[in-house]
Amino acid sequence: MNRSALFSINPEHLANILTGKKVFEYRKVTPRHNISRIVFYCTAPVKKIVAVAEVVDRVIGSPTYVWNATSFASGVSRFYFQDYFSEHSKAIAYVLGNVYEMSRPIDLSDLTGHKLPPQSFYYLEEEDMNLISQCQQIAPSVPPSIIFVGGVHGVGKTSMCKSVFGPAGYQCLTASALIASQGKDTGKNKNVDHIEDNQNVLLQQLASAKVKYSRLLLDGHFTLINNQGDIEPIPAAVFDAMKPNKLFLIKGCPNEIASRIKERDGDIWSEEFLSKFQAQEEKHAHYVSKRIGVPLRIIQSDIEFSMPVKLIKGMLS
Repeated sequence: MNRSALFSINPEHLANILTGKKVFEYRKVTPRHNISRIVFYCTAPVKKIVAVAEVVDRVIGSPTYVWNATSFASGVSRFYFQDYFSEHSKAIAYVLGNVYEMSRPIDLSDLTGHKLPPQSFYYLEEEDMNLISQCQQIAPSVPPSIIFVGGVHGVGKTSMCKSVFGPAGYQCLTASALIASQGKDTGKNKNVDHIEDNQNVLLQQLASAKVKYSRLLLDGHFTLINNQGDIEPIPAAVFDAMKPNKLFLIKGCPNEIASRIKERDGDIWSEEFLSKFQAQEEKHAHYVSKRIGVPLRIIQSDIEFSMPVKLIKGMLS
């Protein structure tokens, strides 16, 4: 059962959440029910409910474990974190998704039940959440941050998204799913017809996603295989229209990629073609990066996937 909970928070920490500097909210007490939304009551001098955040995940463990997993976007110093959990063997970090400010701050007296600031937290009833939802702004407070992750088929982009970026609060979308959601054919055997039309649909769907999510990761490609079996680069103008903050390229060993594709799809791809495909993907990724002025980082899937925290730190640097 998912519930909404009211947390007290000081103005400094709240400001870091509203600017996107602080992605994790730390607590000493683990609620019995899963929390899907955190409502923030800002302490003195504000003394009002001023924001609500979606909870996309949580990290639980010893303070050392939690700090090592979340320090890249903690919004607090290590000294503060250690002092906060100094007498506790267990810590919890809520991974915050979209955060919405209140268009009109709410007094605790407006709630149906609790009238005092929570010492730890308390659950909110549906009636109170209806009021809060009516008062929250439509758009998230943090401007959309978009990471584009490219790589050839079977290189492990989706796995990386789920294991690394998802727990960091990113909404992970795939280009093929966004295109297919509008009834467009994304190609059999990875061969794509009407590449230009599909990219226009992708941009339209991505624009809609930006309204809903402040941290987006788009899993796609820098090049595609057209219906003639040729490797065709996606125009740099498409990436420029996406307005990504960072570009990533995932690379892997051709023999491992071929094995993964065969196991996953039952298709047989030659290592020679995959080497050529990956070389073209990397060449065009560098071209796109230079053309639109967005930094590119290349990740070796067989090496760096085992170091998610280091990878995330590199992403934010």
